[in-house]
Formats: sequence, structure tokens, C-alpha cells
Amino acid sequence: MLKRISVGIILAAILFALLLWLRPISLYIIDAVILAVIAVAAYEIFRAFKTSGYRPVLSCILVYIIGIYPAVFFLNESGLLIVILASALVALFAFIFDHNISLNDLFVTYFILIYPCVLTSIFFFINAGTGSLLGIMLILFIATFSDMFALFTGVTFKGKKLCPSISPNKTISGAIGGLFGGMLGATVIFLLFDYFRLFDNFNNTMINALIDWNIGASVAVYLVLGLLGSVLAQLGDLAASWVKRQTGIKDFGTIFPGHGGLVDRLDSIMFVIPLIYLTFLIIGAI
Repeated sequence: MLKRISVGIILAAILFALLLWLRPISLYIIDAVILAVIAVAAYEIFRAFKTSGYRPVLSCILVYIIGIYPAVFFLNESGLLIVILASALVALFAFIFDHNISLNDLFVTYFILIYPCVLTSIFFFINAGTGSLLGIMLILFIATFSDMFALFTGVTFKGKKLCPSISPNKTISGAIGGLFGGMLGATVIFLLFDYFRLFDNFNNTMINALIDWNIGASVAVYLVLGLLGSVLAQLGDLAASWVKRQTGIKDFGTIFPGHGGLVDRLDSIMFVIPLIYLTFLIIGAI
């Protein structure tokens, strides 16, 4: 456990340092990192299904990865929809004309298209302004704190299993600890951005506080986001565990010692991304 937590803290620290260093230089550098993450994550899940006997449609995933950034750069959210439809049609045509591709293969391809491709692509919009640095940090802190607290409390207090058929090591105590961790992570971001306003003069930060006019309301929103974000983060972790169980693999890769592949670290983050994106859309509309 100590090794896993230590590696997690080190990876998180490196990620946050790179984010604060690279983002003021250019938003496009972060976009490039996001695109690389999408490509690697898609490859890891594609390989997992491939090794378990499925035949995902590679051309569908390639069309998405190649087309997603130009599409969102020029057309924003409409570009995402266009690339999703184009990629889905490529997979559908492959299914119709290549009789070696089964219906299960088609569904697996669509699964990869959504998880991780579409979910992770929402990061482009957050980076470009729908949340900006605040949105990115909120996602990372909620997911990271939730993971660390869930692991620590689960190992420390043990108790009844959460979902033994999906992940035999996860406990209810760990899930509760994760909820507190998510709220703590959101609270840290509240203090950094809304209370102490440490990033008000930070370059490329278009949104410096979640709610400018009321600290009490801001605290409440952050705590709710931390709670909901932790629930989603833990669901994302369970989703990844179920995929690994279905495909018969232990980890999606070996990039990170003690943590597996990129998807093993991205699983909880992916489910938090839509929550934060929708939150900023709603607050912006209000």
C-alpha cells in the first residue's frame, strides 16, 4: 500500500507541476498532452479487448484520434459530435462489409470510442475555457484525493466488500473514505482559487473562482462537487476493474510502477470530467 500511495503522490505532484509550468506557455501544449493521453489510453483498451479474442475496428479509433483535435479546434462541441458520428459510421460500415467482424466486436469498438476517447476529449473544452485551469485542477484533485483516501481507509479499516464480483479488494470503508477524500480535494481547490485567490494573475486562467459573489455558496458547490466527483471517480475505477475482469488482464499496461498502465490511472478521472464540464456550463449560464 505504501508503495502505491507513494507512487501516486509522486505522479500527482509531477502532473501538477507540469500543468502549472506548461499551461502559461501555451494552451496548445496541454492540448497536445490531452491528445497523446487519448491515443495511449485507446491503445491500451484496444489491446485489452484484442488479447481477449475480440476484433475491435481499428480504423474507427484511428479516425477519431486523427480527426478529434482539428474538429474541436475549429468547430468546438459541434466538432466532437461530427467526429463521433464519422467514427461510428466507419465502424458500422466495417461491420457490414467485413463478415469477420461480429456484433460483439462492433459493440466493443463503440465502447472504446466512448471510453476513453469521448470522455477524455471533453478535457479539450475545459482547457480552452469552460473551466480553464480551475476546472482541470478540480478534476485532478477530486479524483486523486478520492483514490488515495479510498485506498488508505480501505486497507486500514477493511470490513465488508463493496463489489466483490467486480473488484474483490474494494471495501465499503474505502468507498466512504474516498467520499471524504473527494470533498477534501475540492476544498483544497476552493482555498487555492476562491479564498486565497492564488491564481488570479496566472496566465491562461480565464476563470479564477467558481462563484465570485458568495463564499458560502462557493463552499457548498465545491463540497457537492467533491462528493459527486468521488462517487463518479469510484464508479470509473469499478468500470475499469470490470473491463479488466472481462478481458482477463491484471493491468492495462506497465507505464507506472505499482499502478499499471495509463488507463489504470485515468479510470477515475474520466468519469469526473463530464461532471465538472457540465457544472461550469450551468454556472456560466446562470
